[in-house]
Amino acid sequence: MNKFKLSLITIGTLFLTNSASAIEMTDYKVVKGTYEEAYVNGALTVEGGNQDQTSYNAHADANFKTIHTSAPYSWEVDAIANSNFSKGSTKGDESEDSYNTFLKGRFDKYLKNDDTFFLYGSGDVGYRKQLTADKADDVFTKVGAGAGYGRMYDATPLAVAIRIVEDLTNYKIIKKPVSNKGMVALAKVIDLKEEYISKRGLNDYKKYWYADMEKALKNAGAIEKDSVGTFGIVRINEIIDLEKISGRFHGWKVRGGLGQVLSNYDGKSGSTTADVEFDYGLPMGYQSQFRETASLSKILDSKEAIDFQFSNKATYTYELSDRIDWENAWSLEFDKYNDGDDVVSNSLSTGFRYYLANRLTFDTTFSLTKTDGTNGKSKETPDWDTKFFTGVRYRLK
Repeated sequence: MNKFKLSLITIGTLFLTNSASAIEMTDYKVVKGTYEEAYVNGALTVEGGNQDQTSYNAHADANFKTIHTSAPYSWEVDAIANSNFSKGSTKGDESEDSYNTFLKGRFDKYLKNDDTFFLYGSGDVGYRKQLTADKADDVFTKVGAGAGYGRMYDATPLAVAIRIVEDLTNYKIIKKPVSNKGMVALAKVIDLKEEYISKRGLNDYKKYWYADMEKALKNAGAIEKDSVGTFGIVRINEIIDLEKISGRFHGWKVRGGLGQVLSNYDGKSGSTTADVEFDYGLPMGYQSQFRETASLSKILDSKEAIDFQFSNKATYTYELSDRIDWENAWSLEFDKYNDGDDVVSNSLSTGFRYYLANRLTFDTTFSLTKTDGTNGKSKETPDWDTKFFTGVRYRLK
């Protein structure tokens, strides 16, 4: 009997959120919005006893991404940083350290405030110290400009809205189906989080933000009263704060232009480059997301060691449950040299991310990496390197 009741509840939920509404992620084409994510994590291993000296191995990394879009322009900042510290167990082994940081920025100005042609400016900054080096390399800087076509839409607010409606329907707070128009209206309110923080302050913004979500549900006819009640607010807060929903993006964008390496890691100014970038996103249903990014940089000076560099990254994320994501990625790097071996590097990874309380996630990842060809500072690996990582990350945003 209990199983029968559970089945009816499940069928009813699907009917209210999917059948009646039947909204697709690609239906959400709201231009104005902000997407942010930021994580930090680390690992430390210390060993002592039955060895010459205490040994340790530490690793830390962080990443940050913010995307802001509006009709006339869009900009994106993506930063990554990682570091490693280690000391061997044999007497006389000295401590070693390495770190690498990279910041990438893109600014697009649309010519007609639509999703067609735009002009862009770009900037890249890198700073690193390799493991065997005595000191850090010089700062890498590159600027670029050109033109592009297309637009990437952030449908993450719609995914959050669907999750909220589904949850409140399960608890019978919402008893009527929500139309496509009502779902988009709720998503628009969710998308304006940064505006609420700016106007109301970090301590009070949620009160006004959640109240406007309730108004959107009321206007859509989803709730009879003016409020979802205390329990409904608690559920909305848990979904937004604890049940982090991975990004949902759809559309495509292509850029083409010229770049100039102002300073390289070796301290020398670099050559002018012809650059092409491509970005594509497609949500598959409500639970999964496919993303493809590729770039090609052709060095125009034939005297340089490298002719061109090509990189491609494909990712697929599937939401197994409200708190578990299955994440997969494939990265390809191809360096075409004017002399000697070309270098091809492949990296494959798959893993699970479990969202814990207090902005923590528990991650498990299995990865394979391989490099073919030896040239520059790249060395060929005859076999696939395998790694298994498990650890806890802290979500800043």
